[in-house]
Amino acid sequence: MKNFTDLIQRHEAELQKLHSAVHDGFDRRETSKLARRDWELAAKRFREYGSEVDVLLKRCLVEGIAGDSELRRFAFCFVECDPYYFRSGYAMEGLLQKIKKLSLSEVEKGLLRKLILKRIDSKALRNFRRICRLIPIIDIVGFSNEVTSRARSQDPSIKRRAEFALSYFPIDCKHRGEGFVVV
Repeated sequence: MKNFTDLIQRHEAELQKLHSAVHDGFDRRETSKLARRDWELAAKRFREYGSEVDVLLKRCLVEGIAGDSELRRFAFCFVECDPYYFRSGYAMEGLLQKIKKLSLSEVEKGLLRKLILKRIDSKALRNFRRICRLIPIIDIVGFSNEVTSRARSQDPSIKRRAEFALSYFPIDCKHRGEGFVVV
């Protein structure tokens, strides 16, 4: 069984390193011909970089993950790792579209719950809305209460993200007092 976590983390680290080299070179590119050449080389390395993660992501998006247990494991590992590198959000969005169509196990629902809570607690990023669209298929006892408690946070960013996430809970969650309670 392949360790996708290590693979994804190495991919993330390498892309961050390559992307950083492009930005560093950009700042120095006008200082000399050698600096310009270094920047162009860094940009070329960044554009041409590919790893098994890219291959697996493409397979997930083209073939789907419903009928392939390896791709399904990779997709949920990617969600669990929640990597942050250039264009990783687009990859995450594509995987979330595939995940939304699945019948989820309790473990898979738990991974999505952790992702949502992590994003509420730290940063929403561009794909937060797409992630929140999965809330109706995550039927975990106490999940709405966890989000509700964050909606009471003193931190305005956490409170705002939690309130946004609460808007995606199913209609059978009734507003009572300060938060939502599952009826």
